[in-house]
Amino acid sequence: MITVGLSHALSGCALFSFEPALELVKASGLAVSHVVSTAPGRPIDTVHHAGPRPNSVCITHNPMVASSEVVPALQTALAQAGVSSRVYAADTTPLACPVWLLYSGTVTWDAPPFRSAPRAYLSTAQLTLRTMHGEVLASSAYSVDGLLESSKWATTQDKLSPVVQALLTGFGG
Repeated sequence: MITVGLSHALSGCALFSFEPALELVKASGLAVSHVVSTAPGRPIDTVHHAGPRPNSVCITHNPMVASSEVVPALQTALAQAGVSSRVYAADTTPLACPVWLLYSGTVTWDAPPFRSAPRAYLSTAQLTLRTMHGEVLASSAYSVDGLLESSKWATTQDKLSPVVQALLTGFGG
């Protein structure tokens, strides 16, 4: 008789379930992860040689960087800093360009928070300002930072603007 009573008391129904609380914790963690992973990028490894800030630069297009967002992001960041720019194919060197911006970068694939389909993102970028004679004026880089990957899903513009600022001034934006 006692065993029958216990089997009815333990029928699987519960007044409180930990499952909704667990789901809330998981969702909160994903939300925090998303907010953290869209922070702007930070320039790293900046080297800036004292000299006048260029009024205009020529950008050497790099077909090895598999992102159509890099050049527009560079041009927008330069324009916001008051520097005009033109883009040229890698095999051209017009004499009218005293300062050149060369770039390289790595595009990686992963699934963003709250999504199952992977998408491409800029994971590293290196920018170098050179004279037409090849002398380095400045260089700076971007990389998805460490464990938190705080800028992983930021826009390419948000990643590169501080790097361009560092390239022009020697200080991060």
